[in-house]
Amino acid sequence: MDGRLALVVATPPARGDFERAERLAHAARGRGLDVDIFLMAGAAVWAADPRAAALVEEGCEVVVCGTNFGAEAVPGVLVGSQDDHARMVSRADRVVALT
Repeated sequence: MDGRLALVVATPPARGDFERAERLAHAARGRGLDVDIFLMAGAAVWAADPRAAALVEEGCEVVVCGTNFGAEAVPGVLVGSQDDHARMVSRADRVVALT
């Protein structure tokens, strides 16, 4: 199976959506899908979490919106912009937005 899944996460940690996105990403990678993850707004804090680096190591592209993130991202997580968000969504076969 091939294809691309985009996951957009914008909610704060207390809601648990990063964990949901993480599980979806692992499942999609296990089925051979390419996975892009865009973190913004309240979810930007996940760019500093080792679990985001683990997703990169698994083959996911993880980008955090630089407007919402003021810390240092873990290795492999790119600090980007809404242009990256638009690119990820436009090339995806499926999009899941946790907003």
